[in-house]
Amino acid sequence: MEEYEEAGGNESADRWLVSYADFITLMFALFVLLYALSMESSDTVNRAWRAMATGVGVRPHRGGIRPEVGESGRGADIGGGLINRQLDQTLQTLKRTLQNFQNSGVTLKMDSRGLVISLSAARFFASGNANVTPSQLPVLDAVVGTLSELSNHMEVDGFTDPVPIHNSHFTDNWELSTARAATVLRYLLAHTVIDPEHLTLAGYGPFGAVADNSIETGRALNRRVEIIVRSIR
Repeated sequence: MEEYEEAGGNESADRWLVSYADFITLMFALFVLLYALSMESSDTVNRAWRAMATGVGVRPHRGGIRPEVGESGRGADIGGGLINRQLDQTLQTLKRTLQNFQNSGVTLKMDSRGLVISLSAARFFASGNANVTPSQLPVLDAVVGTLSELSNHMEVDGFTDPVPIHNSHFTDNWELSTARAATVLRYLLAHTVIDPEHLTLAGYGPFGAVADNSIETGRALNRRVEIIVRSIR
């Protein structure tokens, strides 16, 4: 009888090890899941979070149980991504405005950085020059006017193709890309009330290509100035 009681006592004392092992296993599974989700697209991540919420008895609502990927914590649950909707509205406004111009030379997209407004150098600048082509000033005015009310941080980036340049104004593509970006940034400052502290400038020269530099159509796409309207975090 004493033997049985002692064995039972040891078994009871060691049961905490089972619970502890289960806890460690669950924690390991959670971190593996989080790592896997970090490698997936934002849509996949959001669907996974909703599935996890349902599994533990939480009913996801329109704004989600957590800020959607790409949204700020301030705006996600209050109005379902208020800040990103503002950028989307700006995108739609620009699309409508640019319809007034034939072959405007402007392309628009949203990515992880925010709203990207790409100005084709072939349309906006003469070869080897950093001054905006006069015929494109109305287009630039339309873009700048749409951005004038925003308080987002904006970055103006210049890019070229890899074909070497050397003229009386610029010694290489680095200088040319930076000068073109600076021209657009100064135009923003001169025609809006955007806080200068919200603007940054970068020149990437031939680096940051978006198309094949071995063909002319690709090089033309790579010669550009991008205005990046950052998402508010």
